[in-house]
Amino acid sequence: MLSLYRHSGLIGNFVKRDLLARYKGSAMGVCWSVVQPIVMLILYTYVFSTILKVRVGPTEGTGIFAIYLFCGMLPWNAFQEGVSRSATVILDNANLIKRTVFPAEILPIYIVASGLVNELIGLGVLLAAVLLTAKTISPVLLFLPVIVLLQGAFTLGLAWIIAAINVFLRDVGQLLGMALSLWMFLTPVFYPPSLVPPSLEWILYINPMMWVVESYRGIVLRGVMPPWTGLAALAFSSLTAFVVGRLLFRRMQGAFADVI
Repeated sequence: MLSLYRHSGLIGNFVKRDLLARYKGSAMGVCWSVVQPIVMLILYTYVFSTILKVRVGPTEGTGIFAIYLFCGMLPWNAFQEGVSRSATVILDNANLIKRTVFPAEILPIYIVASGLVNELIGLGVLLAAVLLTAKTISPVLLFLPVIVLLQGAFTLGLAWIIAAINVFLRDVGQLLGMALSLWMFLTPVFYPPSLVPPSLEWILYINPMMWVVESYRGIVLRGVMPPWTGLAALAFSSLTAFVVGRLLFRRMQGAFADVI
């Protein structure tokens, strides 16, 4: 962890460069990072509230399905982006990897951090929408950074694992898209967990991203603390993924330069 702290400035520069590169050459520049979540929320509202007329029960904290969906999509999109982009980050930066002094472990870090920055911008849009519709936000919101931290640790752990393995087994990158699509539908992003049959609820309980998504909705929409069992499961999953990913990456990175 001390090595990561020493390279915090370099990580910050990579994140800044990545965010600016997304909108390079556009007239609005980084303003698109604010406009895009606003447009997506408006689109969700139109499609699900006006056309499909989808509703959620009052127990979910909002009667507007678009807000309910948007709240679940924010952490999932950040997670998916962090893991999927990390698959090729080592190969894409082969020129840096071949420099013996370059800390390769920061490459997945900046990818994950960049996704979280975009998520936080979208979270600001979500909170504004909640204020406009519900007229209030619970003080429980102060606990949300803990969930974001656990989400980031879990994402980074998997990003390290995927980035390292894909250097030696390029099929991982091809399989990852299908795996993430399946994972998304096994996570209650588009539906409340109450719709899952009791015989299949175990799938939810072993899914760390279910605890992330439901923690967001509980804190932001319902104004309640996540259950301690869920927090414990998420903390354990995040710590395990982080430690295993860090150890695996450090063990394999010595051979990166020879393979790429």
